[in-house]
Amino acid sequence: MRKLTIKVAEGEGEEIKEKAKQFNGKNLTVQQVDSGELVTVYLNNKHVSLFIDSLQDLGRAEINLVPRGVITMYPPADRTPDQVTDVSFRSPIEIFLGGLQSVGSKMGLISYSVAGGVLVWIGLYTGTSYLLVAAMLVAPFAGPAMNAALGAAAGKMGLLKQALWRYVLSIGTAIFVSFLLSFLIGQQHATTMMVEVSHISQVSILLPLVAGFAGAINLVQSERDSLVSGAAVGMLVAASLAPPTGLIGMALNFGNWQLVRSGFFLLVIQLAGIQLAAALVFRFLGKVTIKGARFADGKESVFQLSLGVSVLMLGGLLYWQFSSQPALQKASLSTLITETMRNALQEVEYIETIEVNARFTRGTLQELNPVICELYLYNRNDSLQEEQVKEEIRELLYRRIKAQGYNADPMFTITLLEYPGAQEKD
Repeated sequence: MRKLTIKVAEGEGEEIKEKAKQFNGKNLTVQQVDSGELVTVYLNNKHVSLFIDSLQDLGRAEINLVPRGVITMYPPADRTPDQVTDVSFRSPIEIFLGGLQSVGSKMGLISYSVAGGVLVWIGLYTGTSYLLVAAMLVAPFAGPAMNAALGAAAGKMGLLKQALWRYVLSIGTAIFVSFLLSFLIGQQHATTMMVEVSHISQVSILLPLVAGFAGAINLVQSERDSLVSGAAVGMLVAASLAPPTGLIGMALNFGNWQLVRSGFFLLVIQLAGIQLAAALVFRFLGKVTIKGARFADGKESVFQLSLGVSVLMLGGLLYWQFSSQPALQKASLSTLITETMRNALQEVEYIETIEVNARFTRGTLQELNPVICELYLYNRNDSLQEEQVKEEIRELLYRRIKAQGYNADPMFTITLLEYPGAQEKD
């Protein structure tokens, strides 16, 4: 439930009260004030926008909407639990205007972007994962993301452009800060954490879609219906965007264009995915449309254009990803190659697998895509020399990896451990 107060000219209060009754308003009161009448109304969330829309013919109406949940109780007493648990989505006008209020100043946006850029740089440079988490909490990327989606859903080109500009400003600031810090410290090589961030999974598209959905649903749900805090959802959105910004800035400093390419891919696919998912949630669950209250100047073409551009960008990026193996699929390929080796080793009777790992190197050699394969095995065959066993294992695994069609060149490090039963036999 939401509380609204409407100030109108004298004699119009009863008309407002009757309109509120049509929307099942509760605890309706009309008070005389110095310059007119003040009507107090309590409405279910889903009726707020429709009620406000019905007041458009009252040009001098002054409306106050309290964006906080109100618990209303009325007889019979045994129905009170059902009344309290009746939680519905926020009204479209509250969602839209709440998004506008979260825009904030440019100074705050830049300040938090600088802070987030410093934290993500330290995290990537020192390999400290909790600093990356801190950067996700500080980075102010969730606000522009949700405002861009709101602008698209409501058909507001002005809001969409403003949000995109704030996107560019905040992300550009974070990239510049990372670049500047790497330049000042004289960094010339990628760190292990940078390499890990640059390795992209084949399912990378899922993260921005989930982030956009979660960010939008958090704004659509009533605060009593939301089980997740806004800060946590904002962190999820920033988790998609903060690490790639640091990666791009740092890699630009020492000219590693493979890392820049990975960072650019991650950044763009996150932006497009978040925009697509959030705009759809606002449009179809939040009912933020060009026909909503106060959205009269919105254009349907803006929503369709935003939707089309997001889908085309995602389609183009996915085509680029899957047509460029292993450059933009290294995280997934490492897992697949590891699984291929484990399955192949199960067929060798005299070998017991202790540990198998596959990881791509920081870059690629000329005409090679090296993947380091580390194997720790127990050898139960006493008739073969150690080098013979290693050679057989290399040949077997090489054939299996190539048979799967992976565009990778495996480089094996095989360690044979002494089988515990061997000493007892001696």
